[in-house]
Amino acid sequence: MLAAQRFGILHPVHTTNFLPLLDVDRCTGCGRCVSACPVKAWTVTPVEDSRHAQQKRAHLDETICLGCGVCVRACAQAALSLQSRPQRVITPLDSVHRAVMMAIERGTLQHLIFSRQAFASHRAMAAVLGVILRLPPVKQVLASRQFKSRYLEKLIQRTRTGA
Repeated sequence: MLAAQRFGILHPVHTTNFLPLLDVDRCTGCGRCVSACPVKAWTVTPVEDSRHAQQKRAHLDETICLGCGVCVRACAQAALSLQSRPQRVITPLDSVHRAVMMAIERGTLQHLIFSRQAFASHRAMAAVLGVILRLPPVKQVLASRQFKSRYLEKLIQRTRTGA
């Protein structure tokens, strides 16, 4: 978490399927959520309403929030609750599933499948699979039909859905 605070995270790994939801009527701007957040996703800003010139309110940066819920427990006013993210995050079943999902996200699935490229045929298949996975969806389907491979169809389907 310290590395995330110091160097920033461009695209964090979502660890949960939840985000904190702020009840603006209960929030006093005390800043407990700011100090409790491990990745500093919360900030306290002045309210832009003329009636509440001195009042402050917490603001969440959803792009870096991990959804851990530490801020919810720290809020003394019970102004925070957890809600489901709009896009569900698929939690890996085991370490093999996690490795495949990470390879798909990074675009290196061909290197995972053909990790020991000792033979020229392995290097060629890794290169061909890498090209196919980078094709537009229509051309991926055409390539899959030419190969007549259920395995390739499943790989392409998973890269499209991100699962």
